[in-house]
Amino acid sequence: VGAGAAGFDYTKLDANGNDLPASALNWSCVRDNVTGLIWEVKVDDPEHLRHKDHTYTWYNPDPNTNGGSAGTQDGGTCTGSACYTHAFVQAVNAQGLCGASDWRMPTRSELMSIVDNGRFNPAIDNDYFPNTPSSSYWSSSPYAYGGWHAWGVSFYNGRVGWSDNDNSDYVRVRLVRAGQ
Repeated sequence: VGAGAAGFDYTKLDANGNDLPASALNWSCVRDNVTGLIWEVKVDDPEHLRHKDHTYTWYNPDPNTNGGSAGTQDGGTCTGSACYTHAFVQAVNAQGLCGASDWRMPTRSELMSIVDNGRFNPAIDNDYFPNTPSSSYWSSSPYAYGGWHAWGVSFYNGRVGWSDNDNSDYVRVRLVRAGQ
C-alpha cells in the first residue's frame, strides 16, 4: 500500500492525518499498513512538545493497568508537558496530533513491531521515523514479575528489557493510536 524497507509497509500522514506520498518531506505521523497502527513522528526542535530528546519517567495512575505501581511523576526533561508519560499522552491528545485525540503509550509488542532487526543505531526505518535517537523508549507494559518495573525497547539494537518504572534507563516515548 505504501513503502518501506525490509517488508515494512508505511504511509506518511500530514498534520490532519491525511495520506502523503512516500516522497513527502514533511509529515507528522506514520501509519503501519500491516498492523493498522498510527505512530507519532518526533521532531528536532527542543522547544516542541514532541522533541526527539525529551525524556520522561514512567507513570500510569490506573491501578487496573499499572501492574501495582503507578511509577514516578515529573522526573524527565521536556517542554510542553509535565515530564512523565501520562502527562505527555494528555498533552499530545490536547493538541490533536494528526487530527486525533486518542493517542496512548504503546504496548511492548506494538513498540517491537516497528523495530527493524536488519538495522542498528537506530534499529528503525529513518525514512519514515526520522529523529529517532538510538536509545530506549518506554512501553505501557508493566513487568509481570514486579509491579515496580515496566518494559522498554531499545532503538539502538531492538533489545527489549525492563527497568524500574521510576528509573531513567528507558526515558523516551513514542505514542501510538489505532487506525481508522
